[in-house]
Amino acid sequence: MKQITQKTKPLFVLFSILIFTFLIYAPGLSGDYVFDDIANIVENQKIAITSLDYMSLKAAFWSGDAGPLGRPISMLSFALNYYLTAFNPYYFKLTNLIIHLLNGILIYFISLKLFFWIFLKEQNIKKNQYLALIVSFIWLIHPLNLTSVLYIVQRMTSLSTFFGLLALLIYCHWRSKSLNFSSSVLSICGILLALCCSVFSKESGLLFVGLIYWVELCIFKARNTRHECIKIGKIGLNYILWSGVFVVLLGLIYIAWPYVINLNPGNRDFNIAERLLSESRVLFYYLKMIFFPLLSDLSLYHDDFEVSKNITTPITTLFSILGLLFISIFSLILYKKNSIILFAWGWFIISHLMESTFISLELIHEHRNYFASIGFIIAVVYGLSEFKFNRVRPLIYIVCTIYILNLAFTTWQRAVIWSNLVDHAAFEVAMHPSSDRANYQMARIYLKLMEKEPERKVYYADQAEKYLIQAHESYKPANGSWFAQLHLASYLDKPISDDVIQQLIYNLTNHPFYNSNIGFLSAFTQCQIQQFCKLPHDQAVLIISAGLNNPNITPEFQSEIYKILAQYFVSVAMDYEKAEEFMLDAIHYRNDINGNLLMAQIYRLQGKYFLAKKHIGIARNLDVKNSWYKEIAIENRNVEQAELLGK
Repeated sequence: MKQITQKTKPLFVLFSILIFTFLIYAPGLSGDYVFDDIANIVENQKIAITSLDYMSLKAAFWSGDAGPLGRPISMLSFALNYYLTAFNPYYFKLTNLIIHLLNGILIYFISLKLFFWIFLKEQNIKKNQYLALIVSFIWLIHPLNLTSVLYIVQRMTSLSTFFGLLALLIYCHWRSKSLNFSSSVLSICGILLALCCSVFSKESGLLFVGLIYWVELCIFKARNTRHECIKIGKIGLNYILWSGVFVVLLGLIYIAWPYVINLNPGNRDFNIAERLLSESRVLFYYLKMIFFPLLSDLSLYHDDFEVSKNITTPITTLFSILGLLFISIFSLILYKKNSIILFAWGWFIISHLMESTFISLELIHEHRNYFASIGFIIAVVYGLSEFKFNRVRPLIYIVCTIYILNLAFTTWQRAVIWSNLVDHAAFEVAMHPSSDRANYQMARIYLKLMEKEPERKVYYADQAEKYLIQAHESYKPANGSWFAQLHLASYLDKPISDDVIQQLIYNLTNHPFYNSNIGFLSAFTQCQIQQFCKLPHDQAVLIISAGLNNPNITPEFQSEIYKILAQYFVSVAMDYEKAEEFMLDAIHYRNDINGNLLMAQIYRLQGKYFLAKKHIGIARNLDVKNSWYKEIAIENRNVEQAELLGK
């Protein structure tokens, strides 16, 4: 009985850690959708499935438009969530938390395998188990990981991490055993399948190929279970792997260079050269949040982070670049003596190769560190376990215990803050007063309160106006606050300032054309159609069409603006010919399924059924994944019924 207890004790401790993690996250489960959750989940009707038939699941699977692959496995998971619990955010967050706990279990077993190999000569199973438990515990309760749990759409990150960690665990298990053909084939198939699932959950799953490679290089070091060097022919595998690192670095430089020399910022406030300079500082900001996470630093919004304009503006850019070089060289020098340092640093850098380099994404998001922090946690736990000064060891244990408990307390505090939109918005704007998004969200909260408590409408309107003005004056203002002023004036039945309209038109024409502009324009158009917003027709058209004159606008966004104009002219002006003209322009810039269905609707409303059927046919041909099959069938039925009634 005692033997069974000793074997199961680590699993009991792991189970206790999972329960503890669940409890500190529990307050945040009652929170609402945040940021772009609504756009990606609630407004995506393809995931609102009512049956588990093949066509519904297939449509949901291919319903995403984030990233080049659409992240279909994540989208399918959202659809299954909806099928079971509708759009109740509690259960979406609960599913995310379960995935987070599963990831913690995988990290325990991966750490166990790595410590087993590192301490191969000691064969101290109990020590390895408890070190692995500490690694898993720290990672599970770390406050930096909260956005990957309570920010629902970041299931894409946590689910991708789950499959990536599964691939790594299979690899570590395979490498820890004596190799034979059958086990090797099964392991390789399992690794490839898990990696594919990781990539189809989110493209950052591809980084786990590099992480597996790095684990081999820094932990297993191309040695077999007898710690003999593995050779391919007469060449040691270790030399081949290091040569591969050099080739990959050259390949990355070759791929990145055309992006770096392109000075066009596109839909961002920075070009790629400025982004790379800024990311040198961002990486150190991440390091601060990994090792010393302060509640005041942690945020859903980091749009107030200063962009580096050159290597000395700000001067911390130069210091950051030198710091990155120093740590990299220092880690390489110590490789033979203590490879765990290079392992941790390389794990962190590899984890950021996709989202923190030359791809024109937003500068900074906390969820990009979801698996980037694992290497550091393993290295620190290993280092403390090897600490030789026994006299101060009790003090170190006390400090570490306080540190870990503080991590848990900070995560619990964040979960409480995230438990309702009002507290969350108030906290974000207090900690990040220069953030456009934080001020805009606070203003939106007051706009909602105006509707819920009309007796305090004047007070809430003043507060909303205050935060909208602060958003105008923020570090990098987007256009949400100007659109919100249009809504606010309409709600109060006040005349809309011409200055606001002219500034909005100027922003849409001259500033980078942000992705969010399409959502704002669409919401504004619907507001005009429903006659809640009361801008004169000419001014409304000027606002909607302003982006077409933006020199940096992409063909995709031009197409979307023409679609919005077409919808506006059909619904407000009843001008079908003008709407048809706009839709032809939209299809010219981007011949997509949605555009052809809108074209079919306009032709149907004009009684041009032959042309309507033609565009339905084009939409059907474009829908190679059958993700639009319902919408196509509905419009086809509408055309047939209209044609029948017309006869």
